[in-house]
Amino acid sequence: MKENPGVLPDAIRDQAAVEAARSGNQEAFGELVRRYQGMVAGVAWRYGARREEIEDIVSEVFIKMYGSLDRFRPTHRFSSWLYRLAANHVIDHHRRNRKERGRVEMPEQIAAPERPATAGMESDERSRLLRAALDELPVKYREALLLVYLEGMKVDEAARVLALPSGTVKTRLMRGRSALGKILARRNPEIFGGADAL
Repeated sequence: MKENPGVLPDAIRDQAAVEAARSGNQEAFGELVRRYQGMVAGVAWRYGARREEIEDIVSEVFIKMYGSLDRFRPTHRFSSWLYRLAANHVIDHHRRNRKERGRVEMPEQIAAPERPATAGMESDERSRLLRAALDELPVKYREALLLVYLEGMKVDEAARVLALPSGTVKTRLMRGRSALGKILARRNPEIFGGADAL
């Protein structure tokens, strides 16, 4: 495959693996799984999957990915396409499970697990309350907030993952932050009611 100076080497490797997997090459499919299983597990975790569900969700996403490879377009990054597929699968998984067992809780560590040892009980309580409030947000706001603030994506990259215009993502971020602040201030005015609400 001839290298295009505007295309990243990872994108070239991904495209070659996708083409080979489309043709039934199991090794190429395995390469995609090895390369992205950590990312898919992270998506499942950040979108609220319980630890005991993550392995099954990752397997389900890759089965779905294999059946959907014909819909992948090389004009987009494979990682962004797979991220969106994984996020949608986790959201659908939660919708199915809510009917069976009620409310789905956010994971214990929504923030990066490496927190300083000096983080006290107040910080733990704020984190717990923030996770609970995030779980109440409409999915469209929660997705934008998670991608930009937790995943560290730029707005343009989050827009590609969500298949939305950048302006829409910015609007969802603004509205999501506002809604999150209102939920937190309403439920816990003693902690989030002041100037440090968000």
